[in-house]
Amino acid sequence: MEAVARAVSAAVAVACALASAGCYRHAEVPPVPPEGPLAGKAPPGFNASLACGSWADAAGPDSDAALRHASFPEMFPAACFVPVRYDGERARPDPVPPGAATPPPPSHPTLAAERARYERIAAGTPEERLPPELACELPQRARAAAARQNARALARVEADLAEGVLYSYSAIATFGFGHRDHASSAVLGYLPGGACRPQSKEDLDVLSLNVTRAGRAAMAHAARVAPVVIVSGGAVHSPLVEAFALAHLARCRFGVPEDRILVDPCADHTHTNLKHTASLVLALGGRAAYVVTDDGLQAEYLEEDTFWRAIGGDLDQRSLRDWGYLLGSWRRASTGIRAGFWFTPFRFWAEPAAGLGSLACAR
Repeated sequence: MEAVARAVSAAVAVACALASAGCYRHAEVPPVPPEGPLAGKAPPGFNASLACGSWADAAGPDSDAALRHASFPEMFPAACFVPVRYDGERARPDPVPPGAATPPPPSHPTLAAERARYERIAAGTPEERLPPELACELPQRARAAAARQNARALARVEADLAEGVLYSYSAIATFGFGHRDHASSAVLGYLPGGACRPQSKEDLDVLSLNVTRAGRAAMAHAARVAPVVIVSGGAVHSPLVEAFALAHLARCRFGVPEDRILVDPCADHTHTNLKHTASLVLALGGRAAYVVTDDGLQAEYLEEDTFWRAIGGDLDQRSLRDWGYLLGSWRRASTGIRAGFWFTPFRFWAEPAAGLGSLACAR
């Protein structure tokens, strides 16, 4: 046991040293468009029937590229990759490629069905299977409030569809940062739909990076990057539900309308933040989200290659270990900050939507 403890301590020390050195890599755009997974396409012989249970078997032994999340959507208009440019406290998305504006057409049945699902959960009607973002252990009152909030936001997106309002991305997403000191926050116990609570400077300091992340999500929303903001994070490091704290900040401090916020109170790590964001993008009937965070370690973790891969803990490795499949694809999309990412739940996003381009395992 002592040898194991020493090995773990050594690995943690190495990780911390590498983290402090900023070991991450943002892959440069290749001189010519790539092929295969780097271009969002499945490798030859990919077996979609195995993908959501045994991705390694689905990809085959010679398909290492399919097991890494690097890709270059900015080279392919069909990827709906939209850069977002920052100038101080102002964000501005680039023009949307032809045919890539969201939400989906009004005939898309997903929104209404998912809204009705959340309404049933809010009413306490038993569901055979809860969506991942509400499937953790939650007090019934909290689960009902989260479901009610999500139903309200989906109804607002339905109204956008009816009015013909279009955006660059299906959603903006930001993820909570947890700390034991959050147990003292003024927003402890806040539920979506509740009254705004006064927050002192000291309380905002306690919430630290969550203020930055909620502010950046609100900035992107004000720039009409997407119709809704997804806030994600459970009560991991304290009794405070990170998603609810982010929702309070986004609404009460930064002015995001209440019916423009989707909540995920169940994620317990960045890779489950992404999984549940993917689930909500699918509930929206969408193709891509804009994930925004602070400029620190989480931004590095989302890059194409990081020190976490060296110790077996990057997003792809964790996904394979925990679920047997991989999440979608992501790529930095921000200029002026290095913490905004294009994200799609569809690993092979360049394939036809009715085929592998519809392959997502997150819901």
